[in-house]
Parts: sequence; structure tokens; C-alpha cells
Amino acid sequence: MTIREEIHLNTIQRELGLIVGSKYVSTSIFECIKSSIDPMPYEIKKSQIPLSVVLPGSKEEVSEIFRYANKNTIPVFIRGSGTQLNGASRPHTPGIVILTRRMNRIEVLEDSCYFECECGARCGDVTKTLEKSGYFLPLYPGSRVIASMGGLISNNTSGHLTDPRTGKPGDYVLGLEVVLPTGEIIETGTTGLRKPAGTDLTKLFVGSDGLLGFIYKIRMRLVPALPKAYGISYFPNLTSLAKGVQQMYLDKCSPPLFMEFMSLDVAKLGFEIKHMPPPPGPVLLMVTDGESKEEARKKANSILSSFKKAGGINLELVENEEEWNKLWETREVIGSYIMQKTGGKLINSEISANLKSLPKIMGECETLNLKSPLLKNFPPLMFGHIGALTIHVSFLLPPDLSDEKYRETTDILFKLESEMNSKYKTCGGEWGQFSKRKDFFIQRYGQKSYDIVKSIKSALDPNNILNPGILEGLR
Repeated sequence: MTIREEIHLNTIQRELGLIVGSKYVSTSIFECIKSSIDPMPYEIKKSQIPLSVVLPGSKEEVSEIFRYANKNTIPVFIRGSGTQLNGASRPHTPGIVILTRRMNRIEVLEDSCYFECECGARCGDVTKTLEKSGYFLPLYPGSRVIASMGGLISNNTSGHLTDPRTGKPGDYVLGLEVVLPTGEIIETGTTGLRKPAGTDLTKLFVGSDGLLGFIYKIRMRLVPALPKAYGISYFPNLTSLAKGVQQMYLDKCSPPLFMEFMSLDVAKLGFEIKHMPPPPGPVLLMVTDGESKEEARKKANSILSSFKKAGGINLELVENEEEWNKLWETREVIGSYIMQKTGGKLINSEISANLKSLPKIMGECETLNLKSPLLKNFPPLMFGHIGALTIHVSFLLPPDLSDEKYRETTDILFKLESEMNSKYKTCGGEWGQFSKRKDFFIQRYGQKSYDIVKSIKSALDPNNILNPGILEGLR
């Protein structure tokens, strides 16, 4: 008998319905599968299908779900928008999936210089709300239209933003409300602008991969939006592009707000979709900001001067915002463009470079496919957040591969990613550190470091009901 058969689903639906209301609970196989898939190109296994999907509307309801799950030893999986790219959005065993989308309130408190939002608020909605008041959200994932704030803070991901310019989202988080896996509700941090010195539990939960608690409410400092300038440069090849970014930092330029690149084949596709002439080489797009438009332009021109030293061509400021938006769209949603154009399925890696070895790493990424028989016939598609030295080496797989072959190929790519980041002593800065990266974490930081994480997890979640399988690296 399967777990779905062993546990009376009607009982689960009735008892969870007493907590959140019957209309916010479903044991439908369709709803359970829909709430389990993610950007990975393969299907969920039958043995992993959830027992129930529940949509709480408050922290108190989440607390009661956790207490119920502990009492009955049922796993609980938290799901925002399911856009995670390392497998952590998927349930790894039958259990209860908590969808966060009902918890989506946003409040801007200008007189206190912070905003608060619930975990299910979408990044795009928070961005629009802040922009109306002249503020900037220091978060910009490629999935920002639908990505949930709770998931983003759980990963401490900055997305497209350049870390040396903005830092990480956690640098702006003043406090949290968290539901612990055992059901207790705690508050961390401060309502002041000076973050606590010493022990601050906020730091424990930000970037915790969803392992330690349910982040219900987030309080973040308001960041004024500054005037911006836009620039573009083309390069003869990816090595010269990497040298241009390297030169920018060595010349002590003020880091850009955004800096993205596309290899020539990727850029050609993006430009074609936007009905633009083909680019003359790999493309680098950047955004700078400053106290004035003139200061932003000055920063951009300084960076373009560094690019010219490294062989950059056709370097220019983009003064027309409509033209800029068109250019930016060629990069922002390039993954979707590639799949729409070809009908294939894209698998991604996140290789982080260090500055000293950036040109060398770029060259190795260009031939990453040759390291695996499964990938050797697929040319690498390269783009990424090059201002933060992140390179996405991606591969377009044909739509007719078997589910098992998709799994095998994806695992191989994560293995190659792990080897690269271990070799250069770097670490992915976007997608979290466990699930498919558990082996990398142990290789990079040692068994003792992994054991420390397990001990913290055990102290807060003694029955291991919250997102089990992520820390264990289950597939």
C-alpha cells in the first residue's frame, strides 16, 4: 500500500479544513501534482505525490497545521511560486503542501522607513508598490513577476542585481515573524533602522533554505530609487568580455546596479525575437545609478572605458528608455525565449567565478559539455549576472527525451557545476545550497559544517516534518 492509501485522505481534508476552512484544502490528485512540479524538465515520481494541498491565511493557521503534522508525523512542504531552480520546490515524499499565496499583504510605512510584506506577496507586486512611493526593492530575480517574497528571503537571493553594489537581501531585512516547525511563533530583529548587534535570529532564517521555519512576515528597510543610466557593449568573444568585467573591478569603478551578458548565439535569438538586427558579438548590458542622472552616466562611462581597454566594441550609453527596455527584455526572459523558439527543455547551472580567474573560468564554461558524454552533442548556451561573476551554462534538451534521461542529464550538469565551484572555491549565489547541492556543500565546506546544519535543523524541527529531503539531498 502507498502512503496515500494508508492515510485516509478524507480525514486529512476534514481536519485541515477545520483549521483553514474546507474550501482551502484539496486532496485532488490534479491539485497535488500541480503543486509539486517546478522548472525541472522531468515529472514528479508517483511515490512523491502529496497527500493534500492547503492554503492558510494567517500565521496562526500555519502554526496549527504544524502542530497537526507533528502529532501525526506528516511531512510539510512550503511552496511559494515553485520557481526554485535546484529542486527544492518539489516534495520529496508524500505530505502536506502549504501554498502561501493567500498570505500576500504589503504595507509601506514611510514614517518608519521600512515596509512589511507577508511571505506569499509576489516580488513583482512588492516592486510596483514600492516604485509608486519612489523606492527600490533590492531583489530582482528573473522570475520576479511571480516569485514569492518568502521563498526569495529563504534563499537570500539577489537575482540579477550585482552583489558588490547592493549586497544581499538579508542586508536589508530588519526583522521577521517566523512559525517554527513545532508550531511556536517568534519575532526577530527590530523596528529600528539599526540592526541588532550580537545574536540576531533574523540571520538564522534568512538564507536557511526553508529548513528551519516558515517565514511568515518580512520587514525590510526602504531603499530610495536613484536616477539610472544604461549602457551596452559588444565584445569579440567571451574571453574578452570576461576580461572587460575584470578590468572594471581592477580600475576601481563603482559597481553597476545590473550587469548581464549573453553569448553570441543566445543574444542572436533574443535580438531576433525582439525584431532587432543581429549583434556583432557577445552582449553586455549594464545599469548604473547615482544621486543624479549625470552621476549615473559618469559611472557608466567609466565602466565603458574599462571595457574598451579589454577590447570592447560598439560601446555606448542607451539614452532612450524604450530602446533600453527592448534590449533588457532580450536578456531578462531569455530562458523562456529559447524554449518558445525551439520547443526544447532548458537545464541550467550556476557557476560562480572569482575575479582573478574569471577569463579562465569563462573559457572552461564554453567547453563544459565536453566533460560528459550525455552533453557533448549539445552546445552550451551562456548568459548570466556577470557583474556578480555568475555564469549560467545552460543546455537545450530535445522534447522527446525520456523522463529518466532528463533526470540523468540534469544530475550530470549539477555535478559539473559542483566540480567548477569546488575547483575555484566559489559557491552559487542564487538557488540555495541543498537539495541537488548537498554533496557540493559537504565537498566545499566539509562534513563537520554539514553536521552543524543538521544539528540546528534537529533542534528546531525534532520530527523533521518541515521540507524533509532538501537537507538530505533527495532527488
